[in-house]
Amino acid sequence: MASNRFAWALALALPTAAHAELLLQSGFEPECGRLAMVERFTSPAATWPAPWFAVGGVALADVQGGEARLRPLPSSYTLARMWAPIATRDVEVRFRFRIEHQPSQGVAFLVRHNGGFLNQSMAAGQGYGVFVEGGMRGLPGIGIWKEEAGVESPLAHSVAAIPGPSAGVDYRVRFRAHQLNATSTYMQAKFWPDGTPEPLAWQVSVTDATPALQNIVGGIGIDSASSILSPNPVTANAFVDDIEVAPLCNPILGLNVSLVGQTFQFTEGPLWRGDHLLFTDIAANTIYRLDPPNALSVHLAPSDQANGLALDLSGNLLAGEAVTRRVSTTNATTGVRTTVVALYQGARFNSPNDLMLRADGTLWFTDPDYGLTNPPTQRELPFNGLFRRSVDGTLTLEWAGVVGMNEPNGVQLSADGAHLYVTDTQQAQLRRWAVALDGSLSNPQVVASGLNVADGMCMDARGNIYVSVATGIEIFSADAARWGLVPIPRMASNCAFGDSDGRSLYVTARQGLYRVR
Repeated sequence: MASNRFAWALALALPTAAHAELLLQSGFEPECGRLAMVERFTSPAATWPAPWFAVGGVALADVQGGEARLRPLPSSYTLARMWAPIATRDVEVRFRFRIEHQPSQGVAFLVRHNGGFLNQSMAAGQGYGVFVEGGMRGLPGIGIWKEEAGVESPLAHSVAAIPGPSAGVDYRVRFRAHQLNATSTYMQAKFWPDGTPEPLAWQVSVTDATPALQNIVGGIGIDSASSILSPNPVTANAFVDDIEVAPLCNPILGLNVSLVGQTFQFTEGPLWRGDHLLFTDIAANTIYRLDPPNALSVHLAPSDQANGLALDLSGNLLAGEAVTRRVSTTNATTGVRTTVVALYQGARFNSPNDLMLRADGTLWFTDPDYGLTNPPTQRELPFNGLFRRSVDGTLTLEWAGVVGMNEPNGVQLSADGAHLYVTDTQQAQLRRWAVALDGSLSNPQVVASGLNVADGMCMDARGNIYVSVATGIEIFSADAARWGLVPIPRMASNCAFGDSDGRSLYVTARQGLYRVR
């Protein structure tokens, strides 16, 4: 730690190229989950405060009225750049900006940047960036760019339906960049008018595999660009404020997938219980037990084709059962299995699937129709449902999915209890609802789409959501930013965290059970 502080202090006294080189060599990266920088530009100044400094093309860089101004010198590629040695690799940046002339201006935020200025410095500029422009190149909206060997080039851009920023209006921007694997980086970005709700969807996303930009730590930069070229004068300023740089706790790197067993028919419902894992094999009509690392045994057979499992505060085992079309509970002491709920308004459920039990005893469960076809069974409810059972036993239909269109499947409560997530397998979506104190749901939203055979879910200690899909486990942050895919050799159906340290991800995947460390 002392050596990193020394490198930081020394870097502040060095010229641009040495700044970048020392930053990269030091390996310094701020701790994930803690802000590495907050800049509010509160004090008037003739230039931006340390650690910011100009690296090229700057005609004006000052602080007035609680925000920074930046204006470029006109040239054959009119661009002003401020840079700071705030180390970034896996990072999210947030800031506010405003432009004065919509047709000619754009503002960019750079990460993993080496402190160079285009191809006019030694070393030449290099890094990733988000760019928001009014229309200076006929590309209004938001885009993700890279700079390699001093040459800037676009990687992805928002759709035409997303307008660019208007002059005189403040906007907020979020930009995330993180290593997806050893050879590629995934980036997402969005912007919206300040003072309005942040859009849930990311407006642009892209994966890039430029070798020179992978697995490096670099600084941050801000560009003010203009389509006005020399010798014409540039008079419009860009305004920047409320900068936050947040290193990300990347859950997708360094994972090791191993096979635990593969003698099953259709595994589901993994549940960590104290010192062992329970999971179901629906087709085999069995609940299995795993004592780590690899000791497998039968916990219950027949299980009435149990699917999802949950534990109440007394240690009793709840299960969604396809044969009985009910949610059951097995007493932890006596082993006696009884019905929790089997009917809605006098009609039998389709096939209770996945369960989520809140600490106060509120139960949510999904009821798709998969169990009605094996063997063929009469439908009694005219929908595929998401239900809530209150502590007093009251049963409420929270969502009536349309038969043939919606298959509510996996269900997961967020770490803070504020949202309930549900996969809709037929629509390939991850949905969420706001959760009230009584467990009732409101404000349904689609937070992710294109999830092929989206099934069960689990959540880690940081609130990341792990969604089982056909090719593995898709991981999303608590606010639905995508981390990426953990490939699993078989089609994944569900997951749960376990082992004594809670850091093993167990994945049920058709004939197999896998462990991901």
